[in-house]
Amino acid sequence: MNKSEFIKELSKQTSYNEERCNTINNIVEDTFIIGKKNKEKIIEKFEKQINLDENEANKLYEIVMRIIGTEIKNKLKHPFKSQD
Repeated sequence: MNKSEFIKELSKQTSYNEERCNTINNIVEDTFIIGKKNKEKIIEKFEKQINLDENEANKLYEIVMRIIGTEIKNKLKHPFKSQD
């Protein structure tokens, strides 16, 4: 999944506009996603940069991780499938 596909899927699942989804993508790209402290950093950035409360930021984090996790599972099931 490339950046534009991720943003499109995020927009579909959250109903956020493309600009907001792009900001979310930038936050995720700038922070290593594995680890409890990094989870907290990402959630904190969601709260500050896109003005979400803690509950909304946690929900958004879960959606982002679900999208990424689904893509990882697809890669493991179909390692030679084209990204096109």
